[in-house]
Amino acid sequence: MTKESLYLSQPKVQIEGLDDSSELMKDLVQITIEESLHLPAMFTLVVHNSYLPTSERSENKPWRYEQVFKIGKKVKLGFSGSTTQDPNFKKDVEEDFLMQGEITAMEVHFNDKSEADIIVRGYDISHRLHRGRYNRSFLNETDSDIVKKVVKQVGIKLGNIESTSEVHKYVFQENQTNMEFLRERAARIGFELFITEDKINFCNPKVQGSLSLKWLVNISKFSTRVTSAEQVSSVEVRAWDYSQKRLISQIAKKEKQVTETGNKLGSSTSTAFSNLNSPKMTVVDKPVTSENQAKAMAQALCDELGGEFVYADAKATGNPEIRPGRVINLEGMGDRYSGKYYVTETRHFFNQRVYETDFSVRGLRSGNLFTTLSPEKRLQPSETLLVGIVTDNKDPEKMGRVKVKFPTLTEDHTSDWARVVAVGAGQNRGFDCLPEVNDEVLVGFEHGDIHRPYVIGGVWNGKDAPPEKVGDSVTSGVRLRTIKTRVGHVLQFVEEDKGSSKTGIRVETKDGHKIYLNDSQRCIEIETKGGHRIKMDDMAKSVSVKSTGNMSLDAAGNIDISANGTITVKGALIRLN
Repeated sequence: MTKESLYLSQPKVQIEGLDDSSELMKDLVQITIEESLHLPAMFTLVVHNSYLPTSERSENKPWRYEQVFKIGKKVKLGFSGSTTQDPNFKKDVEEDFLMQGEITAMEVHFNDKSEADIIVRGYDISHRLHRGRYNRSFLNETDSDIVKKVVKQVGIKLGNIESTSEVHKYVFQENQTNMEFLRERAARIGFELFITEDKINFCNPKVQGSLSLKWLVNISKFSTRVTSAEQVSSVEVRAWDYSQKRLISQIAKKEKQVTETGNKLGSSTSTAFSNLNSPKMTVVDKPVTSENQAKAMAQALCDELGGEFVYADAKATGNPEIRPGRVINLEGMGDRYSGKYYVTETRHFFNQRVYETDFSVRGLRSGNLFTTLSPEKRLQPSETLLVGIVTDNKDPEKMGRVKVKFPTLTEDHTSDWARVVAVGAGQNRGFDCLPEVNDEVLVGFEHGDIHRPYVIGGVWNGKDAPPEKVGDSVTSGVRLRTIKTRVGHVLQFVEEDKGSSKTGIRVETKDGHKIYLNDSQRCIEIETKGGHRIKMDDMAKSVSVKSTGNMSLDAAGNIDISANGTITVKGALIRLN
């Protein structure tokens, strides 16, 4: 193996801004720094700590570093070269620290060789986002606004926070750590969330620089895997927009390529098999509220699947320039495997003055985006509740069933006959209110079986409004409870006075015939569309009957008219038979 000029690397350690003593550097046995685009950067220090039990000198005591290493202290770690003889030596690399972090754990191992070695562990500042779980809502905020608000609360500085334009009316953090919550927000729009130095970044994936390495020169081991297993020709995200009562659908057909080799795009392999239709991915269980959200998610999922096409792992000579988010130009491995590899994970390992760097290529997400956005168990659509649109309510078996289509699944197929949940349903009884064709309904499934649907109820939306305005229905409480049919018949329970609307029960047909049981004014009124009216008034202690035309009283038996007061009969002509 022909190697380039090697630098004798020296570790650099600062604790709380101060360079550590030569004694500590002499005792430093091992440094491990692990970085990832998807997890907090982690460091481990192993310090050799031998001592003389008979000595009274403080430097010979096993606890001599107890003031140096304490949980919460800030640590900077890096490597510097011991020579600049090589013309390719880069001074700026020499001076950089590889990571900044905080001590989160310590171990001491006492043994029978008069040694008490110390292991110090810590993470970059993003570990603070993993502490605690929260339940809270965010109203009328963009994703970038949410990130700024959350990280400010844990004392993390802002780096590159790329502004997002979509304003979310409502977002809820559901018993999640801050990191889980923010990664979910990032995953929905294809963003990355990571730390550089001690600042957090929230932005589109961007190459942070490039570096050329060559097999058998500064790459000693390299393995790669190329697979068509998860490659598709397109990703479609489908959801329901209840404000417009319509389907939301967006399709992404080409992934963003951050790893470029002779193997080309992963999606191109979706057509590599003869007699096989090009596979597609349809996502129906990730609710979104706009076309922009669906578009961003479809592209993010497409990028994620494309990133599964190429995996790679490599071992290189120690090099602090190899970092997550950077592209490594690999040479010397032929046309197919040489190329640009987007680094997602690194491991810098210094042990007994030998410095090596391992790096991995794992696409744009750790695991996959479907896992990030889903619960531990991915539910089939039938194991949840689905929005349905009624397509048929003429049940051939006369059981009051309906058929529905599920627009988020397909526009071309409908359900089997779905039973309708009704209040008081039983033998020749119950509230019989069959959904109309084109009504939006909520559908559940018996034991999660899509072949056994039940219509739980109808819902209003941006096209199909409630029968009364909310301002009229709600004052100090809900004052109107209304049943209104398709043609306009109304049964309304009024529970508070407002203007001419008084407490009681009102019945009105579509043509305008009315019955009003008025509790506030202690009367009952019956009125026809033409103006004929009967009013029984307890407050005035009177009953009035009014006709806009003729009036007749006809009885098969007797009619008695009596009064304790005067009886007055008036007319243009009075005829008594």
